[in-house]
Amino acid sequence: MSNSEIAVRVEGLGKRYLLPHQGQRKGLDLARSHLAEFLPFLAHEEQDYFWALKDVSFELKRGDIVGILGRNGSGKSTLLKILSGITLPTTGRAELHGRIGSLLEVGTGFHPDLSGRENVFMAGALLGLKQREIRARFDEIVDFAGIEKFIDLPVKRYSSGMYVRLAYAVASMLRSDILILDEVLSVGDASFREKSQKNIESIANDGRTVLFVSHNARAVRSICKSGIVLEAGECVFQGSANDALNKYMQKLHHFDEEIVQVADHVACSDISVAPRLGATNSILRWVSTHKADGTEARRFQTGEPFIVRIGYENSNAPHPYFSVLLQNEFAERVATIHSTHSSEQLSVPASGVIECRIEELRIGEGTYHIMIDHGNYGGSRAQVTSLDCVPNAMSVAVELGGYVAGVGLDSYQGAAHRSTWALREGGK
Repeated sequence: MSNSEIAVRVEGLGKRYLLPHQGQRKGLDLARSHLAEFLPFLAHEEQDYFWALKDVSFELKRGDIVGILGRNGSGKSTLLKILSGITLPTTGRAELHGRIGSLLEVGTGFHPDLSGRENVFMAGALLGLKQREIRARFDEIVDFAGIEKFIDLPVKRYSSGMYVRLAYAVASMLRSDILILDEVLSVGDASFREKSQKNIESIANDGRTVLFVSHNARAVRSICKSGIVLEAGECVFQGSANDALNKYMQKLHHFDEEIVQVADHVACSDISVAPRLGATNSILRWVSTHKADGTEARRFQTGEPFIVRIGYENSNAPHPYFSVLLQNEFAERVATIHSTHSSEQLSVPASGVIECRIEELRIGEGTYHIMIDHGNYGGSRAQVTSLDCVPNAMSVAVELGGYVAGVGLDSYQGAAHRSTWALREGGK
């Protein structure tokens, strides 16, 4: 990538914070740690520090929209603060080419005692814009934020939604070359989120660069072209947005990372010691998935039969139920198949193998994670008691296989339904 194409270059970036008196220090060690805060010649030990970022490196070209993903405490906000110039790195360096507009959290960037109008002009001046340039965009900023009636009120009187809408409008419309956003779409209604997504796409089409932090997987997938995953301050993945999301979800929910490598004949999963959800029993022992003819498989096509077999032991449920729940890559439940949905009451021994047969697997293309639940059914939804639940029993891959044509259907777009379309003569 040539230097003229690069908008952001980060090399070996690290940030550490002093956290003295960590651990079980006693006596002279504790006294030395105290004194080191006031006497520079007494150096702190490594255990006195916490590394919020460690050796992070990446490059972004102009027009990139990159999603920064990671759990709370993974270093996302620290990275954005360094890139925004709010704090300095301990190691490494960050080069940003162009004006920077950032929206990191509610309450930063504006003076609370100034009006919305005054804050818009102050923010523009800090970006190096002239008064006439700010005036030329002012009406557009106010209209986007939707706060015409309140623009001359002090921003300390604004709700959090009003504040973020104005701050986002200022950051995005005052021609910053690099836009840094931290959870901006988590505040505001659906209309604002939709406008913001379209605005971000327009910004990228203009050759401007966007760094976008969000826990909303759908927003990252729909907005971002590439993604970076941080874990414990380190960059553990950089690639396409879809691949970054899959990596993030695998780490967040302990999903099966080997689905794409697992051959179809290895379609039985030992879940006897798998992590449980709530329950402490280990009644559920194994699970396997099968084609219509009983062949073990982990790859299926939309619309074909799908069979799940569950091995269990030592169940004492007087009125037992079993359920199979399918989750997509974003940990969103897309299907619930429950034994009580059948008109016939389930009668099973304390130990055995139960089979669930789905005649048509009507879900879109993608990777799905199977949750298995077993318990006692007391006759109503309010009387369901889970005895054993394995949230990540195994994973399967689904391809459309011609069940629906045209634009297709992904795992996050809902159920697959075949339909016929025809023009009706005479209108209604």
